[in-house]
Amino acid sequence: MTVEFRLVEDGDYDHEAIVRIGRAIRPDDYISVADIQDWEENQRRAGRFAARWLVSVAGAVAGSAYFGQTPWIEPTTLYVHVMVHPDHQRRGYGRTLLERLETTAIEREASRLLGQAEERDERTIRFLERADFREIDREWRSTLDLGAFDPASWGPALDRVESSGIRIISVATLSESHPQWKSNLHRLYIDVERDVPTPLQILEVPFEDFDAMMLGRHLLADGFVVAMDGDDMVGFTEPQPVDDDPTAIAQELTGVQRAYRGRGIATALKAASAAWAKQQGYASIRTYNAQSNAAMLAVNDRLGFEREHAQIEYLKTL
Repeated sequence: MTVEFRLVEDGDYDHEAIVRIGRAIRPDDYISVADIQDWEENQRRAGRFAARWLVSVAGAVAGSAYFGQTPWIEPTTLYVHVMVHPDHQRRGYGRTLLERLETTAIEREASRLLGQAEERDERTIRFLERADFREIDREWRSTLDLGAFDPASWGPALDRVESSGIRIISVATLSESHPQWKSNLHRLYIDVERDVPTPLQILEVPFEDFDAMMLGRHLLADGFVVAMDGDDMVGFTEPQPVDDDPTAIAQELTGVQRAYRGRGIATALKAASAAWAKQQGYASIRTYNAQSNAAMLAVNDRLGFEREHAQIEYLKTL
């Protein structure tokens, strides 16, 4: 049986095999082939480093070790993701992939590696900790069952926010009346993300990345809602479709400018977006929130999101 390791920096990543491996490990994984291709194309456009080590067994891809820069974190810290198909685990492939990844990262003058593991995935946790990764943060994964969500019960919360002078409108409506809506929303996104609790220093995401990843193929213009104070954007929530599950929504960043917090705006935004999703026939909304972000966790709890398990962030200094 032939085992081959190869480095791929651009081109033949064998995306279908990578997705199959991910689904074999976590059947509820949302990542699709199109998602990976979108990410890699954006990396190339922005000139950021990204590569994969692949391991093939008898000619078929059995494992992958991705590593690359991101628009959010300083460029000498690389995000890493190592996975081996369950049929090929316990043979040292993962360890070899990580060793080759680390050697290549050092050659690229990287200083740190950032990885993740779900708290229920004891094997990945042991794998990272044995490789000297240390835990730096946790995020709760939570899901809202839209079948049990009653939009009418959140009418008073929306009314209170709107009676205070805040309008909740969709991006579809916003784009018709505000020609500069994309650039204004980008500035709000930067303000909001800067305040998200994290042990890492977060960079300002360039407009090109924001436009491609948040307002591109995944934009749900009628469900992406924004809080307006007059002509000023003060908050938003960002739902995205899931390529391989048309019944699900992946809710990304939700946030409100600091001066407007404590007024129920975040709750109103998420309630309005959930009401739209239910009306459109979606069955569930999944989101992640840092354990240190008590305010947003409380919003999700009130809306009926059920916490499932945490995703652990790990960091290694090279």
